[in-house]
Amino acid sequence: MNALTPTTTAALPLALCLPAMLLLSQTMDRHCEQILRRGEPGRRLRWGLRLGAALLLALALQCCMHTWGPAVGAVAWLGWLSVAAWLQVLILTYAPRRGTALALSASTMVLSHTAVVAAGLAA
Repeated sequence: MNALTPTTTAALPLALCLPAMLLLSQTMDRHCEQILRRGEPGRRLRWGLRLGAALLLALALQCCMHTWGPAVGAVAWLGWLSVAAWLQVLILTYAPRRGTALALSASTMVLSHTAVVAAGLAA
């Protein structure tokens, strides 16, 4: 039984996919320069960013499959992944620094709300 609200359940995969797309964008020199004002991220940092993105995407996939089952969950995950990619394109095109800060703060708010709700359910 899923006691989280439908809004939280729908926003959680997006809150995980959006930072993952941000991490993946930072592995590219151009986008790293746009946001961090730093040129090439370096080989170790690049692999760390990719690993972090892969972990966030795997967690989003697990969340979707747990909520909607394997068949619908995989399709929902692809949908949220597409939405996050389009949001990342818009952010990098129109407001790279402010948009990134806004996206990360929104994701943090959703994740912290979900953690509070889940902690309240466990008690």
